[in-house]
Amino acid sequence: MMGRFSLSQVLAVGALSLTAPAAFAADADTPFYLNSTHWAFVTLLIFLFIVWRLGAFKAIGGLLDKRANEIESELNQAKAMREEASRKLEEVERKQVEANELAASIVAQAEADAKALVEQAEKDLADMVVRREKQVEMRIARAEEEATQAVKSVAVDAATKAAADILKSSADQTKGADAFKTALASAKAAVD
Repeated sequence: MMGRFSLSQVLAVGALSLTAPAAFAADADTPFYLNSTHWAFVTLLIFLFIVWRLGAFKAIGGLLDKRANEIESELNQAKAMREEASRKLEEVERKQVEANELAASIVAQAEADAKALVEQAEKDLADMVVRREKQVEMRIARAEEEATQAVKSVAVDAATKAAADILKSSADQTKGADAFKTALASAKAAVD
């Protein structure tokens, strides 16, 4: 860096400049101590020497080194941030794949559950239809039995009445009443 020049290097550059032909080409007749170009160059060398002795080159070099270190630090931070972003991107992509797999399994489970519910509902409906048919059949059988009992009861009542009428007309009053009671009791016993 610039702050690392030694005094011998600065003097060597100055000596080379003194012997440069372009600097002395102006006047060959004038002695070198009267030549203004020489004095300007010597003044420049003295100024550079003073600046060097005061440490300005080191300060400039230090500032440049500090700035280079800051830039390198920023580059390292940027690289670290890029690597972290890359890791986070990979993690997000992995989580997205996991989420997609989870969603697919949830959908598959929901479809299986829905299918099972439909099958159960169909089975329950079939069972309910069978139960209802049995209940209807039992009601029909009971209604038939009740109708048969009602018909029998009406027939017994009609037969009893007819028998009573017949017995009343054919028998005398005392004998007929006993016969009627006997016939009525036997008809009732037959119905029960």
